[in-house]
Amino acid sequence: MTPDTHTADLLAALPFARHLGITLDEATADRAAGTLPWSAELCTVGGVLHGGALMTLADTVG
Repeated sequence: MTPDTHTADLLAALPFARHLGITLDEATADRAAGTLPWSAELCTVGGVLHGGALMTLADTVG
């Protein structure tokens, strides 16, 4: 399984993460990295990213 296939398979199992636009850049036994794009829909007052969105990123990548 290639790394791209591996990360795609992981995200396929996490529909909420996909809904938020989270991407997995790397997912190995030694390192995990991902991104969550900023959008106004994920923010609280003043354009601050909601803590729940950040925790979803941390939970997904972790």
